[in-house]
Parts: sequence; C-alpha cells; structure tokens
Amino acid sequence: CRRSSGAPFVTWASFRKSEFRFIAGTPNEVRWAGRVRSFCSRCGTPLTFVTEPDADEVDVTVCSFDQPDTVTPADHTWIEDRLPWIRLADDLPGYRQARLADST
Repeated sequence: CRRSSGAPFVTWASFRKSEFRFIAGTPNEVRWAGRVRSFCSRCGTPLTFVTEPDADEVDVTVCSFDQPDTVTPADHTWIEDRLPWIRLADDLPGYRQARLADST
C-alpha cells in the first residue's frame, strides 16, 4: 500500500464486487503477484485493490471518493506492517494482519 499510494497508510472501504461499479471512465488495471490494483486513467490516483481476480470483495481508496468524510473507519488491519512512528490514537479494534485471519 505504501508504495502504490506514496503514503504511510491507506484508508480503504470494502464492498462486494457485485455491489460496486465505476460510474464514469475506465480505470487502468495493474496485475501483480496475483493481486489487481486499479488507478484513474487520467490522473493516476489509486482506486481499488482486489486480492485475486475472482475475489468477491473489492477495496476502494476512501480518499478517492467525492465525499470521503461520509466514511468512518471500523478498524485497523495489517498493523504489524505500520511504520514505527505511526501511533494509533483511537479505540478502534486493531488486527495484526487481515481482519479474518488474525485477532488483536
């Protein structure tokens, strides 16, 4: 996430693939290591992440939304990968890795 976004972390919103669609334009897709990322074809903004091409869930970068302030995070995932100077200062649940694979 850090290299694709150029930021210390990314805030994602997850949706079922069947309930998500782009309403304008066609993003560029990059497939690497079994993962699929999409980017705005005009400006390069990171848009989505899919763990594998046939996955049922798509993660969408919250800051690419027209109104990112309408989304409230529910938890922190992959916190074992955070940079040492990142401090989580809220009471949200935290998961060392993926939400379903690990616990706090």
